[in-house]
Amino acid sequence: MESWLPFILPPLIGALIGAVTNDVAIRMLFRPYAPMYLGKWQLPFTPGLIPRERHHIAESIADTFVAHVFGNNDVAELFLTDKVKADLKIKVDELIGKLGGMLNITEPMLGMARSMAGNYLITEIGKVAAQTGEDSEQIKLRIQDKIDNLDVATLEELVMGFSRKQFRHITWFGALLGFMIGVVQVVLYQLLPLV
Repeated sequence: MESWLPFILPPLIGALIGAVTNDVAIRMLFRPYAPMYLGKWQLPFTPGLIPRERHHIAESIADTFVAHVFGNNDVAELFLTDKVKADLKIKVDELIGKLGGMLNITEPMLGMARSMAGNYLITEIGKVAAQTGEDSEQIKLRIQDKIDNLDVATLEELVMGFSRKQFRHITWFGALLGFMIGVVQVVLYQLLPLV
């Protein structure tokens, strides 16, 4: 069995080193949360990359979100859902019906007035919402502020929550790469004749 040790040990050690270094690198994205000092000198790589760059990361996320997910026109659409439009038309119908009864207006005229008033009201509310709603820059600043004010541990859990599986793959890839490097070492040092 000892004769196989030089062939087995390098790939296993390589796999362990690859997995551990990738896992440490992933953790160092977030940790440590705050700078660490040795006397008056700040230790390198403290705080972690994400706590150190969180303002720029928040700004990038907000820019991306506003550009591709939720822009200025979406604010108006958010408030003018189909249900809200239907409810507005019902209220306008009721109001026109009451006015028509008081003014003794015929039913065909009331139907036409209801339809026109409901559509006009929804169109005008949409215009006002688009004009007075938050512009893209305000939306971006609000998102950026929310992310900036998250506790770093909460931000870590948020990112890890949807990326845990991918980070695990990175760790295993490090193990595989380390194993392959170990195999190459065995081939180079054990199987090739030394010159």
